[in-house]
Amino acid sequence: ILTVGLLGTAGLTTGIIRGNFFSKNITSATMVAQTQLEAVQNKGYAGATTANFPTTATTVNMGNVNFSRSTIVTDNSPASNMKTVSVTVNWNEANNAARSVTLQTILAQ
Repeated sequence: ILTVGLLGTAGLTTGIIRGNFFSKNITSATMVAQTQLEAVQNKGYAGATTANFPTTATTVNMGNVNFSRSTIVTDNSPASNMKTVSVTVNWNEANNAARSVTLQTILAQ
């Protein structure tokens, strides 16, 4: 009976550790995306261009995980004199599961 209980506890501990890694990675990815959104907002409406924020993905390493960050600035969206800025951060978990976080904001002139 003791062996069954210990095996159950070991399985539970493994699940908790995986959950903690996922939580850490999603928090880090959100921070990477938020930092980029703040950089775009600091440039203002006129500075939010593909020249300043290319759509090419950039690799950001945080906590021994490589995150791929891409920024898309869409002019006149959702209306005239507005820009929609989308920042997507992709990464792979330890089990090679692909994950992503996307944050958006709208800038007005």
